[in-house]
Amino acid sequence: MSSLIEKLKLGTDNTKLINWPGSEQKVLLRILSQKDIQDASFAAERLFKAEKIETNMMTATTYEEEQATQLLFKSLRDPERQDEPIATNITEFRKALTKEEKTQLVGEYMTFERDCSPNPDNMSDEEFDKVLQDVKKNPASIDSLNCSSSLLRRFITILASPPQRLPTDNS
Repeated sequence: MSSLIEKLKLGTDNTKLINWPGSEQKVLLRILSQKDIQDASFAAERLFKAEKIETNMMTATTYEEEQATQLLFKSLRDPERQDEPIATNITEFRKALTKEEKTQLVGEYMTFERDCSPNPDNMSDEEFDKVLQDVKKNPASIDSLNCSSSLLRRFITILASPPQRLPTDNS
């Protein structure tokens, strides 16, 4: 890859083989892009609208659980055909998924996502400066970066209060 920002980008290239909970069957877990996450959220909303279920305090937990199911459906792939989900459709996936399996799979995903997220605490100043310069050159690239909140905080802090630079001697 040509730039550090490309190395830090998360998306469908970050994958890992895991065991389906309680079995030796392998499934491919992939980090979702921002678009995948939005699509999962919109799918949960469409389901609630189609079923004429109002989102309120009584249904909030169910709505969040449906979003998590949608996210898992998008992140789990057949290891032999990586572009295909592990179930034919979300309904089949939802019916086959137990609460315990879902809890374990969500934990696997969250751990993997954390491992893949760039951590500014582990970046040298030179690495961070390179990422910052790449973002300054191409601000739209930040949309494709699925950064940790600590990296985003560091970006905002630097951009809001740039460090004082010593004037250069032009003589």
